[in-house]
Amino acid sequence: MRDAVKSRLHWVVPLAAAWLWFCTIANQSAVQVLNFDNIENYALAVFCQLFWGFSENGEWAQTIHFGYVDSWMWSGHRTGWLPFMGWLYGLNPDPIWLTRIQIGLLSLGAFPAWGMGRDEIDERYGGWIGLVLYLGFPPLAAIALQDYQDLILSIPFILGAIWQCRKGSRLGFAAFAVAAAMCREELVPMMALVGLAHPGHLRLRVRWFLTSAAIAAAYGALIWWIGRDFSGYDNPMLSHSGDMVVRWPPVWTREWTDLDNFYGAFLKPIQFIAVLSPVTLAPSLGALFFHLTAPAHGGVDTTWSGHIHHMAPIVGFVAAASIEAVGRLSRWLSRWRRAKPLLIGTTALAVTAVSVIAARPWMAFLNLSPSMSLTMPSTVADEWTFLEHIPEDAAVATDSHLSLLIANRAEAFTYDESLADKRPGQGLQAVDFIILRKGDKSWRKQVEASGGQPVSETRLYELFDLRRP
Repeated sequence: MRDAVKSRLHWVVPLAAAWLWFCTIANQSAVQVLNFDNIENYALAVFCQLFWGFSENGEWAQTIHFGYVDSWMWSGHRTGWLPFMGWLYGLNPDPIWLTRIQIGLLSLGAFPAWGMGRDEIDERYGGWIGLVLYLGFPPLAAIALQDYQDLILSIPFILGAIWQCRKGSRLGFAAFAVAAAMCREELVPMMALVGLAHPGHLRLRVRWFLTSAAIAAAYGALIWWIGRDFSGYDNPMLSHSGDMVVRWPPVWTREWTDLDNFYGAFLKPIQFIAVLSPVTLAPSLGALFFHLTAPAHGGVDTTWSGHIHHMAPIVGFVAAASIEAVGRLSRWLSRWRRAKPLLIGTTALAVTAVSVIAARPWMAFLNLSPSMSLTMPSTVADEWTFLEHIPEDAAVATDSHLSLLIANRAEAFTYDESLADKRPGQGLQAVDFIILRKGDKSWRKQVEASGGQPVSETRLYELFDLRRP
């Protein structure tokens, strides 16, 4: 018993590393949430309202954003994790909690990174290298701060699926592969290709490919059958694919400057070594292709402060291919058997040093401060005090920027976007309170004309009570 415990003590290392990374990222995420400085406030607000509604009454509905339908496939995506996320959100309905769930799941990728490093590289130093190549990968931190996006959850599952595939565990692979596919429908074809990453002769790889393809096909068929009667919002991946069928060759919407400013960072500082594992890296090329051909101004960005969550699957594949590539190099060193431990140990130190040096400008850019404890920001937006004056069951409207403030309620509208769509023809009669930006003079005239009474104000916003006697 004691020997069994001692043999597993090494897992404390990735646990500690994951906690450090989690606290560091989560603390900055809390700053962004409480100061309404997210990538897109109203997108996070929509997720919060969806999960709040599901946890409260078991229904998928949102009133914050224009156009999306009331369904678990609300934006056309097929995300199997949605009900589980709804249940988790209900444990503590708060946008900070939602972002921490995402960041926490990403931090747990430290475990497959550690295990794969030990299996692929070296039992003594390989785990450390795996941890650095994963947690020390700057794009991982940048994507973790993308508010909440279900596609981002796929990163640790992709890494775990490749690890278990190379390890030869069909059960472990199936669990990770299905978990990855549940993050969004575009992961299904990627998981079908992961089986080719299994080491060994061609016949064995074909068998694993057939296994992975069968698992992906079964899950794909399941989500298709569940959503067979869905209508009202197009699936983005299928829409983009259909556009390319009509117009081929596809239009490349990116510029050469994007290679230096954005795409190149996914192979830095040392992740360029991933090209030595092309089979493992190959499934990510599909995601990269769609990213390169997506409309340049359609919410698929190449700026680090924009919508970059569509690159999340690439992070998982690059991290796995990097670990595998170092393992490949370590096996080439087997001819120098006596010097091999020293060479691998030196490699671990070099990988760590380069990653730490490269991380410094990224930490400054992302406003990250290393921490081993969760903290709340010392300053928060004054508008949060408005909630003290609004009953929980009241219908409230505000602008898109402040929509996160009112997300945890059934009747939450953005007067500059969703109110006319969700409550056509009703206008201010559909709401009990309105949080109005002081610069929106036309809306202020309407509020005054309807007899709205001022309740509270901040430097930028005013809260009005629109309830009629």
